[in-house]
Amino acid sequence: MATSIDVAQYIYNKMGWMDAWKLAKLTYYVQAWSLGWFGKPLFAEEFQAWADGPVEPKLHAENRYCRRGITDTQLPSADVSRLTAQDIETIDAVLDFYGGFTKEELINRTHSEMPWLKARAGLAAGERSRNPVSQSSMRRFYADQELKKVDGPCRPRMLVHGNHDQTRAQFRGAVERWETALTILATR
Repeated sequence: MATSIDVAQYIYNKMGWMDAWKLAKLTYYVQAWSLGWFGKPLFAEEFQAWADGPVEPKLHAENRYCRRGITDTQLPSADVSRLTAQDIETIDAVLDFYGGFTKEELINRTHSEMPWLKARAGLAAGERSRNPVSQSSMRRFYADQELKKVDGPCRPRMLVHGNHDQTRAQFRGAVERWETALTILATR
């Protein structure tokens, strides 16, 4: 599985240098929409509800302390080869939509959305926090955004692995396994 740092490196490779706030928010939106579209995280690391929006601490630390210079775009532990074709399509879809936003626009947007607000509940504006932004709240919120057709990135197509015969056989097996349930549903 890819890491948040791998995703951030891909973003740097595609868009060039940007400040840490924008990189953090774009990486957050990649994770958020992966959860909303596919129900699964693109990487395992957890975001925290910092005062300026969601931040993944390992990415923040590597981006701040491990690069060779302030405008260097190489994250030392990144390995973009861990990204699958589906990961790249997801990242590209998010960048196509959010890539032109300023850091302020991204901060304001994340501050208005339920996952960050829920994680910050009870905290004063600007108060430090390491509260996690839960993946379940991200999944619910961004899946709901897609269902409501709220302005956002376009869901990438699903990549099907395997050949046509394998896919057809899997489909037939699923139909046979669920035949009784499908018959009951068809008559209601």
